[in-house]
Amino acid sequence: MKRAIYILTLMLFLNNNLILSQNSDTQSSTESLSSNDSGENPCIYQEQKTYAWRVTPTIGDMYRVGLDTLFLNYYNKDVEDSYSLSYNYLGNLGTPGESRVFSLRDNTPEFMFLKPYKYFYVSPENKTFYNTQIPLTQLSYLSGGSKINQEERFMANFAANVNKKLGVGTTFDYIYSRGFYNFQGVKNMSWQTYLSYVADKYQLNTYFSLGNYSNQENGGITEIDYILKPENVNANLSAPKNIPTNLENAWNTLKNKEFYLTQRYNIGFDRTYMVSETDSTEFKEFVPVTSFIHTLYLSSNKREFRINQGGILTENFFENTYLNNNSTLDSLSYFSLQNTFAISLNEGFNKYAKAGLSGFATIENRKYTNMIDSTDIGFIERSQSSNVLWVGGELSKQRGSILTYRVNAKFGLSGDNLGDLYLNGNVQTKIPLFKDSLIVRAKGHYKNIEPSYYMKHYISNHFKWSNNFNKEKRVGVYGELYLPYTSTTFEAGVENITKYLYFNNSSLAAQHDGNIQVLTAMLQQDFSFGIFNWNNSIAYQKTSNKTVLPLPDLSIYSQMYLRFKIAGVLDTQLGVDCRYFTKYYSQMYQPATQMFHTQDISQVGNYPLMNVFASMKLKKTRFFVMMYHVNKGLLGNNDYFAAPYYPLNPRVFKFGVSIDFAN
Repeated sequence: MKRAIYILTLMLFLNNNLILSQNSDTQSSTESLSSNDSGENPCIYQEQKTYAWRVTPTIGDMYRVGLDTLFLNYYNKDVEDSYSLSYNYLGNLGTPGESRVFSLRDNTPEFMFLKPYKYFYVSPENKTFYNTQIPLTQLSYLSGGSKINQEERFMANFAANVNKKLGVGTTFDYIYSRGFYNFQGVKNMSWQTYLSYVADKYQLNTYFSLGNYSNQENGGITEIDYILKPENVNANLSAPKNIPTNLENAWNTLKNKEFYLTQRYNIGFDRTYMVSETDSTEFKEFVPVTSFIHTLYLSSNKREFRINQGGILTENFFENTYLNNNSTLDSLSYFSLQNTFAISLNEGFNKYAKAGLSGFATIENRKYTNMIDSTDIGFIERSQSSNVLWVGGELSKQRGSILTYRVNAKFGLSGDNLGDLYLNGNVQTKIPLFKDSLIVRAKGHYKNIEPSYYMKHYISNHFKWSNNFNKEKRVGVYGELYLPYTSTTFEAGVENITKYLYFNNSSLAAQHDGNIQVLTAMLQQDFSFGIFNWNNSIAYQKTSNKTVLPLPDLSIYSQMYLRFKIAGVLDTQLGVDCRYFTKYYSQMYQPATQMFHTQDISQVGNYPLMNVFASMKLKKTRFFVMMYHVNKGLLGNNDYFAAPYYPLNPRVFKFGVSIDFAN
């Protein structure tokens, strides 16, 4: 708590004393930014005080995103269960996890150890840039629990414009979570600073990021009966801090550094318009015809797993020890440098240019380090380098309300990824229906993917493998119907995976010799009656191989709340929510590799997780109070596991506050 107060005080001081050389006529430049992959139409931004955008990683197309200012569901910032419709994680805020809904999982990155931290580290896909007439300072503090098990999160976001084209900013996210169970602490920190320049002919978006994610590992509790049947165990062991765990003095640390820069130069012409038929005043708009693009992406990562002497509390927790019998110090790193050069023929510069066309080439240099497999030498690293050449292109139409589409492809021409192919496409149309329009979307992909380096080669104190895997092939087709009039969204699709890559029951990298099909159907239905609201999301999945690719048949999220104003000024959301998924043999977490692997020992699920909350907003201040896991011990079912052998946190009171300062 004191640490967060010190940071908050410092940010307030900087916010009140920072002087920016900001032009008096600073305003949002009128830019046409490409839409995102959902197929929404591009926006021409008018005179707005603040707007935000992200960029497509390869060629830097800009698309608009919303500002984080809504008070509705603000409490979910402090609930890791909310990161997906159904989420498999370790029960404590800031720990590794993955979605239980297969269609919502991303591709495994080349440095696969980043995948469990998807919602914590910043990447070119999720970095947000701002254009703001008035400097933006947003500070947030979230907390829950007592002094010995407290979860804390501090977030800061500062953005300002030097003039109408040049913007700067910085963001900071710090999680310090002690954990309700022994040896489960989390200390995650990420920091980014960015610069953007958006003009008619030249555009630049760049950021630098530092991330440090440290997790104390306990290997899970030793017996699930401490949770399932507490009446059968010693009363002294019923409290969370007294339940035995498999490890102590064990840590995973992941360090991530990134530098990303995308820039483009536009060639085009000025188009003259009349303000209106009755006003002969003319104004000019620059119309880009061709863009020359350069993107630079540098990523440096290092992972360490350490167990001090005597830190393994459960005998035979690890089946093998290869390098040192007394302690563990596994270390590996990955470095990548990508340079992309692209040319884009822009959509809409005349009536015949109905679509945009882009082509690019990417040169990627990689360097890996791994441990040396020798008990005589000890913990020593060795390195290996590789080079990859990618080529690709994109055809897209994002203007107009009747039909929009986007098709892109990337092909590996040399190096380890020779023959890799990523092909993605989506299309959207609108059909008049009732008093609104039915939005119909379709998307599909074909992927032929070389396994990542560490799936093929991995050496550590307790796990090692050397594999000659084939490429993994994925073909997926999905369709979506969205009817705004009834707040209904329905999506269904099927995916076929050939040579599926996964981690088996022994926590080793493995490849399934055959095909696996996954059928997914998701429904989101929201109801509103005056101040009463009821939102529901349901996912049904069917996997053809539950042993290799286990998934819950049904995942449900339901939320009921009242939305109203107090005294005409205090926006209020008061309600309860519930998360549920059917019982299945969920993937288990292995701390030595930080990967989730298959298992047939313990099932999780068939347990409702319920929270009672109140979110409020007064002018520029948002805050919430919540009782997390309010139903613990009330429904006669103690099967509350976030993942096998990792229980959910018990009932706990949480609160949070976020303040937007306008300089």
